[in-house]
Amino acid sequence: MQYVHTCYRVLDLDRSIDFYQNKLGLELARKTPIGDDATNAFFAVPGDPEPRLELTLNHDQEEPYELGTGYSHVAFAVEDLDALADRLEEAGGVDFESKPHAMGSGSRIFFVKDPDGYRIEFIERQ
Repeated sequence: MQYVHTCYRVLDLDRSIDFYQNKLGLELARKTPIGDDATNAFFAVPGDPEPRLELTLNHDQEEPYELGTGYSHVAFAVEDLDALADRLEEAGGVDFESKPHAMGSGSRIFFVKDPDGYRIEFIERQ
């Protein structure tokens, strides 16, 4: 078995592409129409040849999706947590759920929300 990617639905694909590409620094690998009904955008972490995040825009969706109670977050490991937080704050338009802080385990983390309210955790590599 091999992990391929995570997918979730978004309301405004252009806004989401801007967030993931220009604010978080993921690479837009491809944008693919699915007939007339939907468009998928696939993102890769720089240096990873495989896209690991798929965002789907259903063209008939007019209201934000309910995130549900089962979803928690996706997580990325980063080298410099404070530099990333500063860059996101300077970029503006990023909804911080928390600022960089230490966990009881000694790890440092922070959370942001994407334009659709999905939570993203950043963990500092140790």
